[in-house]
Amino acid sequence: MVKKLLYIVLLAIAIKGNAQQTALLDEIKLSNYYRDKQLLCKIEDSELVKNYSFLVRSTSLYQNLSQLTLNNKLHLSSFQFSNNFQNNSNLPISYNDGNLQPAKGFQERYSIGANIKWKFIDLNIQPEYIRGENLQQEVFKGNRLDNNWWTRYFYSIENNIDDYRQLGRAPIDKFYLGQSRLGIQLDKFSLGVSNENIWWGPGQRNALMFTNNAAGFLHAYFQTNKPIKTKIGNFELNAIYGKLENINFTHPDDSVMKTIWPGAIEKKIESPRNIQAITINWNPVWMQNFYIGYTYVQQSYNADSIFNLSKMSADQNIMKMGSLMFRYVMPRDHAEFYAEIGQPNQTATPGHFFTDTVRTGFVFGATKLLLLNSSNSFIKLNVEVAQLQLMDPRQIFIPGVPFGPPQVSSWYASSSIRQGYTHEGQNLGASIGPGSNSQAISLSWHKGYNKLGIFVERLVHNSDFYHYAYLTGLLGYSRADAYWVDINGGVELQTSPVKNIIISSSLMNTHSMNYRWLKNVADISIDKFATPGIDSDKFNFQFNIAIKYIFNGAR
Repeated sequence: MVKKLLYIVLLAIAIKGNAQQTALLDEIKLSNYYRDKQLLCKIEDSELVKNYSFLVRSTSLYQNLSQLTLNNKLHLSSFQFSNNFQNNSNLPISYNDGNLQPAKGFQERYSIGANIKWKFIDLNIQPEYIRGENLQQEVFKGNRLDNNWWTRYFYSIENNIDDYRQLGRAPIDKFYLGQSRLGIQLDKFSLGVSNENIWWGPGQRNALMFTNNAAGFLHAYFQTNKPIKTKIGNFELNAIYGKLENINFTHPDDSVMKTIWPGAIEKKIESPRNIQAITINWNPVWMQNFYIGYTYVQQSYNADSIFNLSKMSADQNIMKMGSLMFRYVMPRDHAEFYAEIGQPNQTATPGHFFTDTVRTGFVFGATKLLLLNSSNSFIKLNVEVAQLQLMDPRQIFIPGVPFGPPQVSSWYASSSIRQGYTHEGQNLGASIGPGSNSQAISLSWHKGYNKLGIFVERLVHNSDFYHYAYLTGLLGYSRADAYWVDINGGVELQTSPVKNIIISSSLMNTHSMNYRWLKNVADISIDKFATPGIDSDKFNFQFNIAIKYIFNGAR
């Protein structure tokens, strides 16, 4: 009875608010509990978290931080059960929610897991089951005033990345390996095979290389279990070699393009893809609270593996990215600054950031904690900005041929690996996607695992495509008011009513202006700049509620 009343109270509070900051209780998000402890700088927590960079986050990191005992006997290190419920009223909005799909209607994820350790064996059994409605979405017909709009869309986006807004039309019913892994864990290092999500980067909402925006993928790993102390500072290392899967569904927009010009649809190689990545993070001995990191990622088609006699040329079968990142912690001020700067389709080295053809993307953020008089409670302010739009729009076009096919130069898109930087139809990197920008601010009250917060974000979708689609040779006749901009705002409530149980709920309100870069007007020649389009603005309410039980986790 008490649990039912608590559920109703949480639901009622959440419905009063509006957020993109969802309530889904995955271990990557819960690791922020320890990240905040690092800023609080309490003596009892200092040895536990002070040397961690938090530039790499995963289920294994959270379990290492929350593990209470270490011994060589066979023991259950942790046990968890979780249920996540999400519902989109109108639009297929999906951000940093793992294997939940971009879909309209409700989705539900169940997960049960146990972390078993014996001597050096580390076994985490944590499968996930997803079910959902996957309701029919509104048919999008493109720009009826521009006969080449769909061709430009396929040339720029669809042919170069699996940017899906719906994965098939059937109801969702699927099992995943989830956050499972099997490895050997020594004192400082561990290696094994895992399917868990990984997050590389200091950002709390976006990261350039890896986030939990897509489902976890099967990979071998070699990593440090804790910072390794040397004479010049502490080091963290994480290296993976994995397999990315393609999507088995037809893109929802293919049916439209086939009625216009089937030849514009580029056939994609169906071979699975290999991915290899490494990140090295350093905490210099002479700068105790400064963490700097480097990340390199490369993917290629499986058809070019050493076991296949049919080789592809390097320019046909490689996609690489890299980033440099830092995080500066100010424990006495209970604050931090962090940033990640990277480049698509090439290795990130300092010299590459100062060339004429630089295609830099970045994430920059800051967090400030304000301690309250009451024990262990504080106010948290976080501001984060991400930019993936090309800074020089000329890089979108082929020199001398501005009205022909574009250069494929946006983040996560590739003319060689035409699935782009995706796994099962969802982006592995920043959730905002190619060519997009985000400005977000959140304010929340915290006490342990209890939290009450509000959130606002402005998200501009793929301005690289927008500049390509609306280029015109007639000065003054282009569109300057059809950018696709989402305004997200909301509230999140999280509580731990009893030990080891966490309940969270959130409601996000999205006002999507000029949905999919389209502003419908009766007459473009007399259209006023600030006037909303005709039926081209969309709205969505996303409700999330989650419950998680963690044995030896929540304290």
